[in-house]
Amino acid sequence: MPRFAYEALDKEGRLIQGVVEAASVEALVEDLRNVRYTVTNIKQQSDLFYFVRAWRGRMLRVSLWSMVLFTRQFATIFNSGVPLLRGLEGLSNQTLNKRLSMALTEVYADVKNGMTIARSLGKHPDVFSPVYVALVRAGEMSGALGEILDRTADFLERDFQLRKKVQSAMTYPALVFFFTILVTSFMVLWVFPTFVGLLDGLNITLPWPTRILIFITEVAYNPLFILAAPIAVIFAASAFKKWVSTRPGKRALDQFLVSAPIVGPINRKVVISRFCRTLSTLVSAGVPMMNALDIVGKVSGNELVADIVDEIKRGVKAGLRLSQPLREFHFFPPIVPHMVRVGEETGNLPEILHKLANFYDNEIEAALSTFSSVIEPVLIIFMGAMVGFVLLAVFLPVYQIMQNFSS
Repeated sequence: MPRFAYEALDKEGRLIQGVVEAASVEALVEDLRNVRYTVTNIKQQSDLFYFVRAWRGRMLRVSLWSMVLFTRQFATIFNSGVPLLRGLEGLSNQTLNKRLSMALTEVYADVKNGMTIARSLGKHPDVFSPVYVALVRAGEMSGALGEILDRTADFLERDFQLRKKVQSAMTYPALVFFFTILVTSFMVLWVFPTFVGLLDGLNITLPWPTRILIFITEVAYNPLFILAAPIAVIFAASAFKKWVSTRPGKRALDQFLVSAPIVGPINRKVVISRFCRTLSTLVSAGVPMMNALDIVGKVSGNELVADIVDEIKRGVKAGLRLSQPLREFHFFPPIVPHMVRVGEETGNLPEILHKLANFYDNEIEAALSTFSSVIEPVLIIFMGAMVGFVLLAVFLPVYQIMQNFSS
């Protein structure tokens, strides 16, 4: 963010000067007014290293596990009676993540100047998600920030565990596929050309597997292909990234991810589990239903769910219960609106949503086990087919040569 030098008067009329980073002049003026400063002068500083620092900030990422550890520590410090400012100062010095430490240093300075924790956290959307900020704001308003931080840590930990399960299930197939392509490419591009050189001058008709591999090696060693292939890959990747960044492209990709064979049902259950757990955590923390739905739609990571949440918000705003518009969408299995209706009738909606999230977590674990047992034979068949085709292309000409000599 750009840097601004400002001059302002505090509540007692004293001149305050400083240099801070802010998204815009308007944002800085609003922040200063929130701490009851009267702004007298603001000037943007020329910073030759702004783009370098901005690029460095984008490259630094805060892992989900770092957020879990920070939230646990924050809750423990707050519940133990340590003053808030002292706790934030200690956490900014102790955290292992550089980007998180930088953000906490700024949060400490903002809170010291009178800003609320939620507002100061909201200034760092790349670190603290809208769900996180909303939960902290609810904790501040209700006076139960320590309890809300514990719930937030539980929420983040469950999300982290779910992601790790999915990543672990996908890592093995990805590695096997990668090494299969790597070994096959080595055989085709380095071993096979040597064998083809031995066939030159022999008066035999090469079988079609051998001709296919010869064509592949000739194309791969063609200078035009060597030059054009990386450019084509970069262009295709850039075009795909640009397309996915648009709303229609992201929606089409999300539709494919939840409809694809084998992995589609798993992705759908992951999205439903995240929807239920996020909504449960927000509602149980005291966030109003409309605000909670708005946040759930933004952080769902799925355009289909975002569109559905928009329709649900219209229904709830019109006076309907959550379960009524939820029934209209086939994306959610019938058990979801049914259990939500039970939660509404019993006045226990957050707990019902939490149980639904746990139910789908168990479903995901079972689906991942099934996926692992199904994908292993598929990968073995794929590996055997790739290697077998190369071996067939090599040994069929040898077999022909042996037949010619024997006859």
